[in-house]
Amino acid sequence: MAGLNPQSLVTLWQIEQYGSFSATAKATGWSQPAISQQIKKLEAQCGSTLVQRTSHGVELTATGSMLARHGEAIADRLERAAREVEDYRHHRFAHLHLVAPPSICSTIAARTVVKLSMFTDIELSLIQMEPPEAIGLISQGKADAAAVFRYSSIPNFLHIGDDLTFHSLGYDPMRLLVHRSSGIAKRFEETGDPVSLSAAKDEHWIAGCPTCRANLVKLATRAGFKPDIRHCTDDYWATQNLVEVGMGVSLVPALDTHINLQGDLVACPIADDFAAREVGIVTRAGDHRPALGSLLEELERTALKYLSAK
Repeated sequence: MAGLNPQSLVTLWQIEQYGSFSATAKATGWSQPAISQQIKKLEAQCGSTLVQRTSHGVELTATGSMLARHGEAIADRLERAAREVEDYRHHRFAHLHLVAPPSICSTIAARTVVKLSMFTDIELSLIQMEPPEAIGLISQGKADAAAVFRYSSIPNFLHIGDDLTFHSLGYDPMRLLVHRSSGIAKRFEETGDPVSLSAAKDEHWIAGCPTCRANLVKLATRAGFKPDIRHCTDDYWATQNLVEVGMGVSLVPALDTHINLQGDLVACPIADDFAAREVGIVTRAGDHRPALGSLLEELERTALKYLSAK
């Protein structure tokens, strides 16, 4: 098959968006015959029908919808390229978008935003988002870098495609969050030794997001028990309050305990090498802009304060 025309793929995606050849022509400035010609040539190259007429306009076939996704990606990159050219022409400062989950937002990412705003010309926007959605934004060209994590107990849960690059920042150990009056907390404070999760096998558990729950179940299974999960919340303050009033114990990342751990709570290290998550930054493969390089360098420096090298 000869190389596909990128413009034809974009046009196919636009037809999907606007619902007809005439509406696409009006929105793009192309003539309707020119659009029809692009699609006919693309269909001939693919050997498949891509667009079907309906009583309400047109709709894409399964093959057409698949190709339209590539057209959308091309359109996104072209729009981004146009914005960057304008920035260079008008000598505007670099503006980057960093997405990160809550625990990384309030620690590594927040300090990086402050540093870059004080000492560089980079304008950095921080957006809170969980890893799967954040990676989607990077793939779509709608963000520049995503801080993500992947649990050691379930390393394959987070898919990072070949069009993306993962930059490891280090490891964030998990902690068993318990009330200070509990036997677990007292033994830890007396000995300083990491605790086994099995010490909490008879406790009620407070779990987090679906991925966090899966990690808890995996680690509990390794410790020989099934956790009795009574509450689920991805709000760390709600988790702290539930543990504080005696509603259960919880498994939390160490990053979450750096900010305002309540005085009646103890975050105990866990005696399991798999009780950790790797933290890193995802960017688009081949994105070597100087401003992005500066962002990655500052994230690496800041991460040294919070993460371990494993």
